[in-house]
Amino acid sequence: MRYLFPFRAGLFLLLAFFTAALLYVTHQNAVIARSLASKSVESTALGLSSAAENALRRFGSDREHVREILSDRVVAYAFIAGRGGTILFHTNPARVGSILAREDMSDWHPGPGAGRPILLGTGVPAWEFDFPLHRPDGTEEMLRLVLNTTQADLVSSWTSRMWWIVGSVLALLWAVGFLFERALTRYVRLQALQEEKERLALVGRMTAVLAHEIRNAITGVKGYVQWAYEKTDAAQPAKTAMEAVLQGTGRIETLVNELLRFSKEEEYRLEPVALAPIAREAVRDGLASWSGNAEVLIGEGTLVRADRDKLYRTIANGIRNAAEAAGLEGTIRVTAAADGRRVALRIEDTGPGLSEEAVSRVFTPFFTTKADGTGLGLAYARKVIGGMGGTIDLKNRKDARGAVLDIRLPAA
Repeated sequence: MRYLFPFRAGLFLLLAFFTAALLYVTHQNAVIARSLASKSVESTALGLSSAAENALRRFGSDREHVREILSDRVVAYAFIAGRGGTILFHTNPARVGSILAREDMSDWHPGPGAGRPILLGTGVPAWEFDFPLHRPDGTEEMLRLVLNTTQADLVSSWTSRMWWIVGSVLALLWAVGFLFERALTRYVRLQALQEEKERLALVGRMTAVLAHEIRNAITGVKGYVQWAYEKTDAAQPAKTAMEAVLQGTGRIETLVNELLRFSKEEEYRLEPVALAPIAREAVRDGLASWSGNAEVLIGEGTLVRADRDKLYRTIANGIRNAAEAAGLEGTIRVTAAADGRRVALRIEDTGPGLSEEAVSRVFTPFFTTKADGTGLGLAYARKVIGGMGGTIDLKNRKDARGAVLDIRLPAA
């Protein structure tokens, strides 16, 4: 699991790099495509104006050759006007001889590359170019070319579609990256869970064999000491020593029983269980001699799918731990809330909280902060809660002093 963060960071950086690179290349291609389309229109206009000027130089007043040149379908319309504004030639012969309005004359902007976008009367976009024409006799005329921009518009439309395509590709790329990360995370977690199960199974088998041998041996020792203790007079010093031996063997028996319970293969009887009654029962049984304040704030209709006996044992153990942490004057608060399809049971105490080491190792078998603890209570709790399809976590409270045991189970 420790390798997941570097992998996620690397995957994010890789996706970000590809995204930036693809966006940059697409932007550059779009700029180049629009520039080429504009240059193509300008080159067409320049070629037509040069051909028209050459035809006028060669054939003089015979403008039919100019008409043939400007009859190209890319030309929306064109005309040649003299300095006084009289139209000398027009692709629409009916306009020949008419005089341009003053504003049309002042709007001329001759020069190569001096085109501008306009809208025709039909609402179709076009480009307008003005070129000066120099006749052999020194007369200056002005050629206005208005070119259709269908091809250039197609290029612009294509660049817009290109952005949509790139956006779709990037969305697909990020979705695949996210799904890959989720799948790999799930795989790593399943692998870790499988390895933990195999390790626990091996430890369980070894522990069961060892526990049986220890219990058989300690039973004989305890029985003999118990017999001797009963036969020994209370005034003899040996009686006190034998009492200590009996207490020690009792602790060993407790540890062996917890080892056997932790190591055995569990069977679960899952059914709808009401949390409120089981929490009250665990508080009543586990805190009979505790003088602190315990609150159970759980709705009566809160149900989870669990094995009642194992859930009771887990809650009772959590409540006893909370009472020991809170002290005789402390407070324990047991609440539950539905979280989607799961129910979160929280056991909060007002104790000193946990150290950083305890937070990271509290569910490790045989790790304990108690002088007389076995370190198997919470390890067993994680085992059975996981077996019931839930999760369990113990951490410090964020809003106050103390710790909180968080148990999440499927809602019934």
